[in-house]
Amino acid sequence: MKQAVILAGGRGTRLRDRLGGRPKPLVDLCGVPLLERQVWLLKRYGFTQILVLVNHAAEQIVEFCAARDNWGLDVICIDDGEPRGTAGATLAIFDQLADEFLVMYGDTMLEVDLERFRAFHQRTSEVAATLFLHPNDHPKDSDLVEVDDTDRVLAFHPYPHPQGHDLPNLVNAALYWVHREALAPWRATPGLLDFGKDLFPAMLERGLVLQGYNSPEYIKDIGTPERLDRVAADFESGKISRASLAHPQPVVFVDRDGTLNREVDHLADPEQLELLPGVPAAVRRLNRSGYRCCVVTNQPVVARGECSFEGLRAIHNRLETQLGEGGAYLDRIYVCPHHPHRGFPGERPELKIDCDCRKPKTGLIDRAAAEFNVDRSRSWFVGDTTVDVETARRAGLKPVLLETGYAGLDGRHWVEPDHVAPDLPAAVEFILDGYPKLLAWCATLAERINPGELVLIGGQSRSGKSTLATTLRDALAARGQRALVLRIDRWLRDGDNRGAGVLGRYDLPAVEAVVRGLAVPAGRTGALALPGYDRRSRSSHAAVDVVQPTPDDIIVIEGTVALALDPAEWTKVHRIFVQIDENERARRVRREYRLRGLDDASIDALYRERLHDEVPVIDAMAGDALRVSPELLMQ
Repeated sequence: MKQAVILAGGRGTRLRDRLGGRPKPLVDLCGVPLLERQVWLLKRYGFTQILVLVNHAAEQIVEFCAARDNWGLDVICIDDGEPRGTAGATLAIFDQLADEFLVMYGDTMLEVDLERFRAFHQRTSEVAATLFLHPNDHPKDSDLVEVDDTDRVLAFHPYPHPQGHDLPNLVNAALYWVHREALAPWRATPGLLDFGKDLFPAMLERGLVLQGYNSPEYIKDIGTPERLDRVAADFESGKISRASLAHPQPVVFVDRDGTLNREVDHLADPEQLELLPGVPAAVRRLNRSGYRCCVVTNQPVVARGECSFEGLRAIHNRLETQLGEGGAYLDRIYVCPHHPHRGFPGERPELKIDCDCRKPKTGLIDRAAAEFNVDRSRSWFVGDTTVDVETARRAGLKPVLLETGYAGLDGRHWVEPDHVAPDLPAAVEFILDGYPKLLAWCATLAERINPGELVLIGGQSRSGKSTLATTLRDALAARGQRALVLRIDRWLRDGDNRGAGVLGRYDLPAVEAVVRGLAVPAGRTGALALPGYDRRSRSSHAAVDVVQPTPDDIIVIEGTVALALDPAEWTKVHRIFVQIDENERARRVRREYRLRGLDDASIDALYRERLHDEVPVIDAMAGDALRVSPELLMQ
């Protein structure tokens, strides 16, 4: 038997004008009483007995349940007499409780995968109760719960909190799995007894094991007209149903150092943590968009002995506190504390291992995928290093490289990001606004492209060609077609071995040879070795990557001089020219060369030179190519 207890005795004083004389559990939520929605959820997850603890207007709830024939379940309404508090009312029916039961509050609307919650609760037999927890956007004035790395509850931190005290952002959401026998010592406790404020802290003090189930699923109380209206709006928009972990979830994974906070090279103290401009607002946008936001970070400072686990927890408490002050929260922080190399003073030998969770390995992403039911096809990884881009590639996520922190100049991996953004706010704007618009445009274009055809995407430097190419690849994938994107910048010549003008910067004969080879099916049967170009040293390198074309692949070649190619051997070629506002392009060019270490005077000189020897040449290549609307690539 699966048993649930619904605490339905509230008077609903603040909802009086919405209730029309009904008790609070029968408040209308988009045409259906709240209590009925709760029962539907319980029935869906196989609960067979529901104990409804009633008090105010109890007869109305009894009649309501009877009129629906108790939904075919064993529904028992129990009048708890005088108010006893949430825990007191439950203790009063101790003898009717199952060995294990779910506690649900009668004034909450929820969409939770209750079977997943139960499986978490049952993973160890020593747990007295499991509390459903989640972060919120106002931790400063919330009662908070602290858990360790194994999800065991360490402490409760009631509001108000000490000034200047950093705490983790986890809130008791009023949904619990409880073992009956764990409640036995409090059966005779007189007076009002609340689960969150009284019973759980007393259980913890007594040495009982409580654990926290941290989930992003939807659970909100409807105790005021304003809250009821917000929940109703969420229901009508579909936000509530989408929140259940029974449905695959889109996630934006973010790196920590250099992405959320300023890069300080092995941050080991909370005082070193400084959020980058606009980060709280960007994370808040993700919170409100339906995306989950999870940090995935390598922290070798722990293995190197430069920071303890307690110190790391303090750093993350500071991070969550500062985000919370901006109305933002993280759904989870995933950390790899390992480091494979030895020889550091004070290092921890047990952590000096070759693990599967240190990026670019995907152990942390895989763990998140299991815990959040991640839809990788709709998920992203945002970071400032090539390690982050490579992690995204291996995990099947869309990468966005930021120009903060290392700005991709760490030189760890030969990788090409799908998208580049100046900072996290710009990346979030692209993910939420720019990418959907561009994808819709590319979906229309994809209808005209058939397997085995060639797409050439040209345009001025920093105009958005790479973004267009990879988004077109995604649109083609949605149609069941595979595209192989080749970037001509791979064939840039060494900085001291270039010819005149923009065409002289590239090894165009080598590019032409690749294009000719891919024009016939026989040229797509083996591995294709690709060169690479290191922008830091301005040096070219042979065979840094290998791809495996297939006869049906759509070949997409993008680059400043892509439209200069002469693909005579191809029967069908799609030519696209990308252009954006010149002022915006100038800002992007200046930002890129500033990252490479040039001073403003050198950048201005270089920009003027390119206006003279590059821009007219590239514009002349456009010819009859399809032109992309500048607005699509302004993100």
